[in-house]
Amino acid sequence: MTLAEFSQVRALPMREKLLLVDEIWESMVDVESELEVLDAEKRELNARWERFEKDPLSALTLEEFQARINAKRG
Repeated sequence: MTLAEFSQVRALPMREKLLLVDEIWESMVDVESELEVLDAEKRELNARWERFEKDPLSALTLEEFQARINAKRG
């Protein structure tokens, strides 16, 4: 399913799209337990945590992270 299949949603103003996204997000709160974390995802998370524990200074601060995101936005 892609947004291209929902022409009415694509035509909405940005604010209405954001409200719709919020409504969809809120609807998922009750079904959080249905989301299964795959074994491969668990392994990746564990590996990332191990790398962090070995070298905590390698992690980005929130400010550094935001700066990188903003730089990619152009």
